[in-house]
Amino acid sequence: METARRAGAGRLSEIFGKTTLNADKYLRGLGFYHAAKASLHHYEKASRALIEAYATGINAYLASHKGPLPLEFLVFRHQPELWTAADSVVSAKMMSQKLGANADAELMRHQLAQRLTPSQLSELWPSYPGNPPRPLEEVKALPGAPALIEAVLAALPPTATGKVGSNNWVVDGRHTQTGKPLLANDPHLGLSAPSPWYIAHLSAPNLNVAGATLPGIPIIIVGRNEALAWGITNTGPDVQDFFVEKTVENDPTRYMTPHGTAAFHKRTETIRVKDSPNVSMEIRETRHGPVISDASAPHANAISNDEALALAWTALSHNDTTLQAGFRLANAKSWPEMQVALRDFIAPQQNFVSAHIDGGINFIAAGRVPIRRNGDGWLPSAGWTGDGDWIGTIPFDELPRQHNADDGMIVTANQKIVAEDYPHFITHEWSMPYRAQRIKALLADPSNHTIAGFKMMQTDVQSIMARDFLPLMLAVTPDVKAREIHNRLTRWDGSMDKVSIEPLIFHTWYRELTRFLYADELGDKFGTVWDRRPNFMYRTLTGENEWCDNVTTAPIESCSEQILAAQNAALLWLNERYGDNSKSWKWGAAHRARHRHQAFSKIPVLGNLFDIVHSHSGGPFTVMQANTTIANIETPFEENHGAALRMIFDLADLDGTHVMISTGQSGNIFSRHYNDLVDHWSNGKWILLPMTTEAVEVAAKNHLVLMPSNP
Repeated sequence: METARRAGAGRLSEIFGKTTLNADKYLRGLGFYHAAKASLHHYEKASRALIEAYATGINAYLASHKGPLPLEFLVFRHQPELWTAADSVVSAKMMSQKLGANADAELMRHQLAQRLTPSQLSELWPSYPGNPPRPLEEVKALPGAPALIEAVLAALPPTATGKVGSNNWVVDGRHTQTGKPLLANDPHLGLSAPSPWYIAHLSAPNLNVAGATLPGIPIIIVGRNEALAWGITNTGPDVQDFFVEKTVENDPTRYMTPHGTAAFHKRTETIRVKDSPNVSMEIRETRHGPVISDASAPHANAISNDEALALAWTALSHNDTTLQAGFRLANAKSWPEMQVALRDFIAPQQNFVSAHIDGGINFIAAGRVPIRRNGDGWLPSAGWTGDGDWIGTIPFDELPRQHNADDGMIVTANQKIVAEDYPHFITHEWSMPYRAQRIKALLADPSNHTIAGFKMMQTDVQSIMARDFLPLMLAVTPDVKAREIHNRLTRWDGSMDKVSIEPLIFHTWYRELTRFLYADELGDKFGTVWDRRPNFMYRTLTGENEWCDNVTTAPIESCSEQILAAQNAALLWLNERYGDNSKSWKWGAAHRARHRHQAFSKIPVLGNLFDIVHSHSGGPFTVMQANTTIANIETPFEENHGAALRMIFDLADLDGTHVMISTGQSGNIFSRHYNDLVDHWSNGKWILLPMTTEAVEVAAKNHLVLMPSNP
């Protein structure tokens, strides 16, 4: 809670010193906390009272707590301040930083456009499978843009680009034995210790809701009440656009607009840095948003005073009422009431699926998505022309939705959710449909329309992606030294089991192949965009794209030659890492889930004590998604992102909700509940979350009674 609110406020350096200064500069530049405070004025009185009551409860604990603070506070010699309503709002806004940020890809495309052809750029970021290619356009560098973008890219904090995931699916009452729907949801986030999720049950007069929340955010994010259950996945919309602003000649206080000039709005941000002098920044804002290049120091000396780079982002809205949507959703009893609740949901856009006790099922992609005057925000726009300006957002009634699907099933797994004739642009960067395809294939078997079937599906580790690529990669004749691993893969079914050898061979080979196919064209920029890129890779290996030749050598290499070279490179890497006896190799030896402690993970000794590490099945494209960073030279297959929460709701049984989080309910390392759920999570087990008073009393192990001071 402390790190989340301080990250949103750009105040981490008060605790951690210079190591978090760049992150603080970026968040101060965005003005997240200003937006959070301003948004509170747009909440209805009752909703604001709930946020204030949540803060009051936290502060009551701080005031009454006796004894030492948690170890993290003692190590950093930090005393927490009182919690405020704005702290909760900004904590919710920080989810947009994790789930709704794609601006770095926009900037990278502009940088690469200076060395790649328009065709190559579109091939590296291809259209969704089965969709027509994005129209080609000649990309010309905007005045001053290369230096601006280089500076801002250097200052941007790491994002989860390429790691966005989540699954939800729901079947209606026609498909179940009870006649009531079943709903499954497993949102994916960065793995952390403690788990980012906290299981909660709220019971009060006219309220009975249970599910998962994020500490610091006073709503049930995934859950159910007595009539309705809901789950979410990330839509992945393009809601960030950069604008290159041109300052007025001889007057740096003003900038150009389509209708003349306008004055920059200015604010001064002072960052307190532990054991160092304060750092002050002047941040300018334009009609598009904050000037992020002002927050890119120490890289600012590379930036001309004639240009500025401003960011437009739905998460910077000053009337963000997302928490109010959560309060209303907790009380929604029907599909119409759910839609009313989600009108207040702003960011990040999410695919909500729901199941109703009457047997019905629904879907809506709720959240604000910009409508642009021209273009699609694929590249930074010239701010003075007005061409890329946002002229509104998609009306709520025109957001994608579905009511009682004809086939009785709804599946979202970050895949494209709209047809080609949908009238509004949402994004070009939908996730590949592998997980959605696998879920739909499993749902085609009626025997899976049970709690047990849904559990099996949530932990499924069959990789459609691997099955797609194996015939292309195995078409080559291996060298003698690689024949054994080659033959193993010919017999493999694509299962990413931690005790198997084949997943390690496949992922290592595929990783090497990405380098052999596009590192030469990208040169020193390769490391910044190095990812699996299966859409691009598949099109290249099937001959749709021409990237197999190594442009830095005289011979013209074929795809077969590059596949073979990558196989040999993979074998060399595996021998160096795991020895030359391939029978001893295991996927789980490389694919270890690391739940990082936010404060201590990078500190020697403490990191080993507080981090939770274990081998794990799954892969980046399995239903049980387990994502890694292949650009990480030392640990390319270490899992750092996955389904930290799994929930299954049975609308026929109020006490039949099955749940699992990734570590435990406690953040106290000395508590047995710090990591008591890790083995359950890793091995595909669940616990029950009862909701009736009788079942709760039977299941209860301890009681905590809180009495108001003035009853």
